[in-house]
Amino acid sequence: MLTRELLRFQRRSGFRPAFVDPAEPKLVEFASELLAAYEGAVGSRMRRAEQEELVDVLLKGARDPKLAAGLNKLILDRCSFDPVRSVDYPAERRRLFEAAAAALPGAGGSIEAYREALLAREGAGEFMASDIYGDLPDNERLTGWRPLYPAELLHRYNIALVQGLLVYADDLEVTAADSNPAELRRLFKYLRFFRLLAEIRRLKPKGKGKVAVGMKISGPFSIFANTRKYALQLAAFFPALVNLESWSLSAEIRLDGRAGALKLDQGCGLVSHYRNFSSYVPEEIRMFHNLFREQLSDWTIARESPCLDGGGQEIVFPDLSFRREADGRTIHLELFHRWHRGQLDRRLALLEQKPDMQLLVGVDRALADDAAWKVLETDHPALAGRLFRFRDFPGVDRVRRVLDAFAETNSGEKKRCRKSMRT
Repeated sequence: MLTRELLRFQRRSGFRPAFVDPAEPKLVEFASELLAAYEGAVGSRMRRAEQEELVDVLLKGARDPKLAAGLNKLILDRCSFDPVRSVDYPAERRRLFEAAAAALPGAGGSIEAYREALLAREGAGEFMASDIYGDLPDNERLTGWRPLYPAELLHRYNIALVQGLLVYADDLEVTAADSNPAELRRLFKYLRFFRLLAEIRRLKPKGKGKVAVGMKISGPFSIFANTRKYALQLAAFFPALVNLESWSLSAEIRLDGRAGALKLDQGCGLVSHYRNFSSYVPEEIRMFHNLFREQLSDWTIARESPCLDGGGQEIVFPDLSFRREADGRTIHLELFHRWHRGQLDRRLALLEQKPDMQLLVGVDRALADDAAWKVLETDHPALAGRLFRFRDFPGVDRVRRVLDAFAETNSGEKKRCRKSMRT
């Protein structure tokens, strides 16, 4: 991610990112030299301070210092730095200094005697032989990085310019179309993964055989709490949109006291680095799937969640879908987190209008504390069997109990309806 001071853009009828040409020979050459500097440093386990001095020569000699610094920032984000040794440096230094203070009076002014007294202390020789300040940032070693080709770095730079501007966005208006419906479902998964607020509606596709949707995604400037985290999640979502055959984005950017529109589409030539969604599945979701398979045999998690008809061209995309093995019945689950209050109200209103929709609603405690939860239960008594609370991510046992209760309640209602029809 690029910081504010590294963003390159123009203010001409709005905000226009200063994209680079990933095929420009001189730019590719500079990116190659910059990447080579890091690749060589990894092999030699170079100290951070030494690495910075080496790279600084390239950065100061670049034609565009801000562009060079931005490329360097993207590489640094892919690097890992570690202390020289895996020891408790503050504790070891304290013991060494205490031993040094105790040995000084008995050394008789002899440096050799003083040094021998220190080396006689267990572990002191090994600690002194290494850098005793190895835990400080400048002395950390470059132990690894995720390499990439020069063209990939330049494509990522163009994506990062847009991401840096989206951090300062109001609502985003997005259109997305693809001839493969699975690509749109993958886009919805990214929306859910990054816990973004979005209203999704069907659109009439322009191309034959394509499926099109429109989305209104809330930006960080329309959120009242935790805007920084939400902004980063919105920026992280953007590369998923670029993967589609056809897309467009329009957003109002508020930066440095000025506002302007950011408008982009597939004609910008952006290339996404998102390839495999499974690599972005967070640990809590992966753990939930594993525990669910281990602990439950009467329910299974569907591999794909279908899009549900919300009426008025609105689309509901559940987080999870569950299939009961006994009768093949499918029940869906949608989760609402701290930023989703407006969406939650709309979803509850929809469920009251469509009581037959097989949808459960989980509400994060960060969104509804005890007082707010009581208000929800009071305002929506007919939805009591559909609602439950969780913290961060729901537990397997909690989901199982809600699934069983909802399935049995609705089965009883259907039986009563069929009996009344017969009589």
